[in-house]
Amino acid sequence: MQTRYQRPPKLFHPRYWLTWAGIALAFVLTGLPQPVRQRLAGLLGRSAKYLAPRRVRIARINLALCFPDWTPEARAQLLKANLRSTAEGLLETGTTWLHPEKLEALTVRFSGLEHLDRAKNDPGILILGMHFATLDLAGALLSRQKPFNVMYKTNKNPVLEWLMQRGRGHHFNQVIDQHNIRGVIKSLKAGNRLWYAPDQDYGSQNAVFAPFFGSQAATTTAANRIARLTGAKVVFMSHYRHTDGSYSVVIKAPDAPFPTESDLHDASLINRHIQDAICTAPEQYWWVHRRFKSAAHGRTTLYET
Repeated sequence: MQTRYQRPPKLFHPRYWLTWAGIALAFVLTGLPQPVRQRLAGLLGRSAKYLAPRRVRIARINLALCFPDWTPEARAQLLKANLRSTAEGLLETGTTWLHPEKLEALTVRFSGLEHLDRAKNDPGILILGMHFATLDLAGALLSRQKPFNVMYKTNKNPVLEWLMQRGRGHHFNQVIDQHNIRGVIKSLKAGNRLWYAPDQDYGSQNAVFAPFFGSQAATTTAANRIARLTGAKVVFMSHYRHTDGSYSVVIKAPDAPFPTESDLHDASLINRHIQDAICTAPEQYWWVHRRFKSAAHGRTTLYET
């Protein structure tokens, strides 16, 4: 489905010209053939310490926290691979939004699609996703098999917000702001499939601290509360990029009852599934986010310079 969005005049204000220039460059780069994009991703990954030093530092800290038993050399290699994968993921996202026709040529394998089936009168299905580099690409590929709606976080830059809305409108029937709980509940009760990623640190409010790679991570309780309110079936979605240029999308049911009456139990189950998925391809996870920025007493100092 392609959705048309109007561009308000304010989007062309001079303050946003640099953003438009970046979008124009992204349009050119993401329109290149896949082998060329892969080589470009390698170059961008190697240059990340100059282009995005803060994000590189965050990723290095996260890897040290989550893989303390690895040697420094092994973590350094993982960081190198992760920066390349992250760069490739940005290019894949740009291709998904700006050149959706290119997805036709990709090879993708699906596993567990039967978990996305529902009886006629059942509530919808809540798809718990994860921030892997292939997030937007994999979502677009899956939507061609099993259409679904998505929850997302709005962008403060109105031009980027317009781009995200327009880009995702090529692939999804509805894009719902994560704060629009009424819209989320309405969508699920109407029998729709809805994607939501609970694997980022949104702060300690409406969250519990649950184990994640041996540390306590602030984990939102939104997923289990939504499931309780709507009666929606819950499944997990993970996705991977392979060395031959193909992709895979995996849908799994929870390995224990979900939701329960315990927020901590539910958050621990979510983190366990996400951790298992990450261990399949740790270099492809979005380690550049501050997953451990919150603590019970406020904010940690882990990421401070």
